[in-house]
Amino acid sequence: MSQSGGRADSADYNLRILWPLARWIEDNLGAEALASALEGTGVTAAQFEAKHDWVSADTFETILAHARALMPDDETFMRACAYRIKEAYGPIRYVLWAASPAAVYAQMLRTYSLVSTVGRLSILSQDRTSLAFRVESDGQAISRLTCLARQANCRTLPTMWGLPAAHVKERGCIGRGDPACEIHLRWYAARSLVPVFLGTALFGALGLLLQRFGIASIPTPVFLAMLGAAVGYIVEVRRTEGINQSTRQEMMDALRQIAGEEAEARREIVDLHQRQKEWTRLVEEQVGERTRTLERVLSGMQGLQQERASTLLGFSHDLRNPLQVLQFGTEALRVRCRGESQAHVMSVLDDMDVASSQMKRMLSDLVQTASSQRATLQFTSQRIEVAELTERLQRRLRALVHGGDVRATVFATREAPSTIEIDPLLLDRIVDNLLGNAAKYTDRGGVIVELDGTPGFLVIKVSDTGRGMDQQQLERCFTPGGSDPELRARDSFGVGLSVVVQLLDQIGGRLEVMSKLGEGTTFWVHLPLKCAQAEKRVSGNLPALGGGEPLSRVVRIRRLSA
Repeated sequence: MSQSGGRADSADYNLRILWPLARWIEDNLGAEALASALEGTGVTAAQFEAKHDWVSADTFETILAHARALMPDDETFMRACAYRIKEAYGPIRYVLWAASPAAVYAQMLRTYSLVSTVGRLSILSQDRTSLAFRVESDGQAISRLTCLARQANCRTLPTMWGLPAAHVKERGCIGRGDPACEIHLRWYAARSLVPVFLGTALFGALGLLLQRFGIASIPTPVFLAMLGAAVGYIVEVRRTEGINQSTRQEMMDALRQIAGEEAEARREIVDLHQRQKEWTRLVEEQVGERTRTLERVLSGMQGLQQERASTLLGFSHDLRNPLQVLQFGTEALRVRCRGESQAHVMSVLDDMDVASSQMKRMLSDLVQTASSQRATLQFTSQRIEVAELTERLQRRLRALVHGGDVRATVFATREAPSTIEIDPLLLDRIVDNLLGNAAKYTDRGGVIVELDGTPGFLVIKVSDTGRGMDQQQLERCFTPGGSDPELRARDSFGVGLSVVVQLLDQIGGRLEVMSKLGEGTTFWVHLPLKCAQAEKRVSGNLPALGGGEPLSRVVRIRRLSA
């Protein structure tokens, strides 16, 4: 609830902070869009013009969330938060021009409590063209949108002096789960008129002294004053250019780092596509073999049916003979056992053994005729260094979340094994599916990958702060197409986790999962350190997962703690 004419104990933010955002929505989307953003908050558009209206943190966050929903991306949102920034400061901007950006930044941070009571600010370092500060929450919730709005105002401030926007480097964000927000700013130095005034005064005074003692004529003081102003200006230009050169170099280094990260992300995406192509090739070979087999079966279906019918009839007829031998032999034993010699009894029993063997052989042939071959894929284990795997997963995950508001973290614990023997393509399919899902279904927050170890296994833990799943979704997501199509990502077909289960089943691995709707999901992948089964031809219908047996062998759903 807004508080007019002053502050209330429950008020956390001065509504004037949102004046630029309100003006951007009104100017670009119309008054109706602004009214929509304020719906349910108890705030009216007219209150943004006031200077003493305060709102609660919940109301403030609601307005930001509604406004962000009207914009295509975070960059547009940040531009909107700094829209018409000079007008937002009002007449005080004329006073600001007399000071330097560094002085204004420092004053803004010191007087932060005048516009907000949420969080505690502290300056970490400061000089003429840079500033680093920290925001601690003191137990109060600070959303990612609030952090973005703060950054937008900080980076736009130098434009008040006609300078380019400041370069912002974020090293922590409460909205992303960090203990504090840490912002580093770098901007270009503005030229000061103080050296010009000092040069004018000093050289003008020197000219007056020379004139007073008759050493110089009347125009001399004016000429020397102009010379002093020029010298002061030249000194300030050189000094400012030296400072800006250093600032420019740091900004160029930051841009090169961003460009390098962009290039690395593109390389990882290309590698991911290459791995997908290789997997597709293997599956296509399998499908092609199945298709050729199916064509052969279809072309000879009629003859095969007749042949099988004749074969079954032959088996039926041929099975009668040994059965009759057994029957007659049994009858003979019953009738003649008492009066015949032991040798004759043994002969009859031998005949019965031969007949039984014939029946077993023919039954085996019958089973072989009725059975069919299953398609196979060839896997070959290789030794993989876990340290290299950790670096590779870090590059891969950063590429998948690049450009989004998601933090990627990958690390290995001391318990992680040094090596693992596994087929690289099989490992890539398992990891790519899990990392891809975490990146696709996480809009804000972070994805954390932890490589750990238990006796005989490498454990890869993948945690995200994405959509999460309820119990019903968890039970269905491991079967092909079992997930709700309306809840899937745009490029998802709902078969990725079933592939993971099938592959883990082939190498003796396990998969554990825990998830909470709206908060995120965690997977634990247990990979045997020596996947001996992957070195031989492993049968299986990929990527389909048939039946529930692999699920019961591989997957375990962890229950959420109370």
